[in-house]
Amino acid sequence: MQQPETTLIYWAPSRVRFNLTLILAAAVILFGLYQLFTDARRGDDPPAEPAAQTQDAGGESETPAPTRSGGSGAWLLIVVGLGVGAYSWLTSPRQYRVYSDALIIMFGTPRRRTIHFSDIREVASDRGFMGDPLRVYTNNRKRVPIQVREPEEMHRYLDSALADFRRAYPQYAPPEEPESGEDAPDVVESTTADMTADTATDGPAPATNGTAEAEPAPPAEPDDAPERSPRSRRRSLRDDVPSDEDGGENRPRIS
Repeated sequence: MQQPETTLIYWAPSRVRFNLTLILAAAVILFGLYQLFTDARRGDDPPAEPAAQTQDAGGESETPAPTRSGGSGAWLLIVVGLGVGAYSWLTSPRQYRVYSDALIIMFGTPRRRTIHFSDIREVASDRGFMGDPLRVYTNNRKRVPIQVREPEEMHRYLDSALADFRRAYPQYAPPEEPESGEDAPDVVESTTADMTADTATDGPAPATNGTAEAEPAPPAEPDDAPERSPRSRRRSLRDDVPSDEDGGENRPRIS
């Protein structure tokens, strides 16, 4: 892996001007030191009155044991303040530097984080849940927020340096992914063309037994004849009465 060049292209300070966590940790340490100093002064002062003696049942006198000052609480405050302050010092970004082949995030001395351009998948400018408008996505799907005061300027310099690096080293350029919107019309056109070709190749079904294919019959026209009266119906029934030659078995009764 190549080391970043010493020539600095662009740098930007963090958008957080005051580290409140570090300030609170320093305040806790000072309070612990003050309490430790106060307890030490109380231990050096002579007692105002002699220690009272107590007499037990056998008549022997007992001297109470001297009590220790509460220095343990002061030491606990100092240790907690030092731990929180060191964690905040080593995890809070202070400066972002863009080199020709890497992005370096400067934390508290001596820690810094180097992200090589060969490990960067893309640089996106979108405001997330934490309010970070600029983010760097690595190849192992890690998301690194860039918290600067001018994200647009940082994005422009970082994109320019990343593009120059990929032109110089094309093997580190990510593969271009085809857009789904451009492929959809080609699929539809190819499917339509295949269906048209299949229809033209098959053609109409041949007629069987040497007969032509019968054309569909036209739809029947509605009967516009007026409805007949009961008398005309009765007359038609008389006309339909079977003769005696038929035996008269099914002769209808006419009222």
